[in-house]
Amino acid sequence: MTSALDGLDIREPVRWFARQMELKLRENDHKGGWLECDVWWLFSRLYEEVAELQEAMYEVAAGDASREKVIREAADIANFAMMIADLARK
Repeated sequence: MTSALDGLDIREPVRWFARQMELKLRENDHKGGWLECDVWWLFSRLYEEVAELQEAMYEVAAGDASREKVIREAADIANFAMMIADLARK
């Protein structure tokens, strides 16, 4: 089966962010996978992660946190979105 990405270069920011996502997934491997998760539970977790990203952004703006925290929270959001998409495609 061919993909829309066949023959296309993946943009550097997408490759970099995919690595950030993978790092977060590996950090949480001990929790098991998402294949048995309810899609609505995943959605509620995504929503919680959005709030955590907002908090991290405020902390960075106030000088109370590093930008790394924002990157990690953004990767969490992307991972939950990926999990939902993965379940939807199955």
